[in-house]
Amino acid sequence: MLARDLMTPNPYCVNAKTPVSRIMHAMLDHDISAVMVTDDDGMLIGVVSEGDLVRRQDSAHQKKLDHWLALLAEGEALNLEFLHSLQLGERTAASIMTSPVITVPDSAPLSAIADLMITHAIKRVAVTRQGKLQGVVSRRDILRALLAQESPENRLGAQTS
Repeated sequence: MLARDLMTPNPYCVNAKTPVSRIMHAMLDHDISAVMVTDDDGMLIGVVSEGDLVRRQDSAHQKKLDHWLALLAEGEALNLEFLHSLQLGERTAASIMTSPVITVPDSAPLSAIADLMITHAIKRVAVTRQGKLQGVVSRRDILRALLAQESPENRLGAQTS
């Protein structure tokens, strides 16, 4: 099987200026774990995953933020809504995306895709043709393909066990 046979076509895309809060809503609304970041010409420039969102408050950034908030608060409690707005603020896809993205051509075989995922410890690979995003192959797509390749006898045996 090739990438073009496995991939989920037309993945959810945002641009580099998309606010992080909109990305989070899109992931929840569409039940996806990552969004692709493309430029105005449709060229893939990054990916924002759930992991990027969790890691976006790195310890150095958080320490600086905590320091300035303590000075601002002068010993008083700050409004939770205000604190939440600081966390999401004007952060954009460009500020948290993983780039460059590991990609494969749409003609890449399943074995090469699986090897890339294992080697780079990633959960998805972008599929491109002439630099433009075509789709994404996730671990779930690979599981579907492996299950589809399973013989009918094995599937029946597994169902009766």
